[in-house]
Amino acid sequence: MLSVIIPNYCHARYLKERIESILAQSYQDFELIILDDCSTDNSREVIESYRSNPHIKHIIYNEQNSGSPFVQWQRGFALASGEYIWIAESDDVAEPTLAEKCVK
Repeated sequence: MLSVIIPNYCHARYLKERIESILAQSYQDFELIILDDCSTDNSREVIESYRSNPHIKHIIYNEQNSGSPFVQWQRGFALASGEYIWIAESDDVAEPTLAEKCVK
């Protein structure tokens, strides 16, 4: 299994496209961990629209900004249960076969 970690901070305008690009992967044996670092935009609204998706394992909202993406990465690693980890930055998208190619 693949653990996909999305560390987010104020990327609401990109977040839907990012999450959709992960959910549309040809490789479907994955869990999705979304970490929001106290965003001040409408990131929470976007994230919450995916809460019921079966791939979502964790949604974590920081009460205070950590000031470092590496802190978010470490939190994601601690929550991950997959054999492989993909840090999927929140302002990016992926081709539908990326995970499949990487896991192979």
